[in-house]
Order: sequence, then structure tokens, then C-alpha cells
Amino acid sequence: MQQHKSNGTLRILADPGFRELTSARAKLRWSLSVVTLIMFFGFIVVISTAKGALGTMIPGSAIPVGLVLTLAVIGLVVMLTGIYVLRCNSRFDELARTVKQEFGR
Repeated sequence: MQQHKSNGTLRILADPGFRELTSARAKLRWSLSVVTLIMFFGFIVVISTAKGALGTMIPGSAIPVGLVLTLAVIGLVVMLTGIYVLRCNSRFDELARTVKQEFGR
């Protein structure tokens, strides 16, 4: 089924500000996704290849290395989420506001 786009939709899609917004969001989204996937799959590789090392206690404590790595992965995911939210609230919201004002919405 063919989609019919209105003249207003075509104008928005052709707008340089809208293109900048969608391009910047896609770049950030893909970059953070790749970092997250590398981190998770790297963690899985470590789990599958170094089981003994993960159970090793940190010298001077009763905390295993695996627990520290797990908490680090969780912390990094929270940090990446924070980066995305900060970027959206600062740059992307500003670009979206500009596009909306330009098209009277």
C-alpha cells in the first residue's frame, strides 16, 4: 500500500534542522548501543572463559572479582543512560523546539 505524505510532512522531512536532529539522535543512539553491546558480550566472554578468576577474592576483602565486574557493568549502563538523557535534554530538545517553532507547532 502506497503512503501519501502531505506537503507539510515533506517540508518537515526536508528541513535542515529536522535532518540535523534525526541524524544526531541516530548517531548517539547507535554509538551508545554499540558500547553497551561490546560491554555485555565482553562480559559474557569473560564469564565463559575465566570462571575461576571471577570467583577469586579481592585481596584484603571477602568480595569476589566477579561481583565487582558485575557492578561495574551495571554502573556503566546507568552512566550511558545518563549521558543519553543529558544529551536529549540539552541539545535534542533545543533542536526539536526550533523545528516546532519553524513550522508553527
